[in-house]
Amino acid sequence: MNFFKKFSFVRCLLLFVTAGLMTTNLPAQTVSQNTDEPQAVGEKRDNTMAKDAKEKETEIKKQAETKKPRFGGHVGIVIPIVTRGNGVTTTIADDFIIGFPVALVVKTESPVAFDFEFVPTINTPSNQDFRFLIHPGVVYNFKKYAAGLRGAYEVGTGNYGFTPIASRSFKLTKKTNYFIEAVFPVRWERRPDRSRFASVGFAVHTGISF
Repeated sequence: MNFFKKFSFVRCLLLFVTAGLMTTNLPAQTVSQNTDEPQAVGEKRDNTMAKDAKEKETEIKKQAETKKPRFGGHVGIVIPIVTRGNGVTTTIADDFIIGFPVALVVKTESPVAFDFEFVPTINTPSNQDFRFLIHPGVVYNFKKYAAGLRGAYEVGTGNYGFTPIASRSFKLTKKTNYFIEAVFPVRWERRPDRSRFASVGFAVHTGISF
């Protein structure tokens, strides 16, 4: 009888101790869980911020790479092939003229560009006539093709008019292109008696653009 009483007492004591231990561990686990949750939220927030910053940096870099340069230009030569004016048709065989166009191009975010071109021109060796053409214009780019219209004023002679153009470009490097351009000059030229007549021509312009 005493043995059973002692056994029951020991069993109750063990249950009491076990319940105390469980009660002690429960707050510790709760505290641990509560501590881990803010840490996980903080890490998630940091990862999100880092991801957003990386995406923004990538977008800025991409925009910088795709953004067109503000200024460009071209250099080349232009040769008139045929001109009709004052009742006379003049070809390259009759009167060889060569010009050396140089231009500053102001580009925009759209396909439109403003082209400020200047053309010093030398006539045939027998004439040695030097002229200087002021030739600004607006050009619309269709990727590899372009079309535009220029105003024209020739210093010294007083000839003036306009020039429709159409060109095709071929990529050489990342920043340079070779181009060939059809030029259709329309001019009001001055006779020796200072009266004027209209002329229409066709010329070829070729060179390097950048």
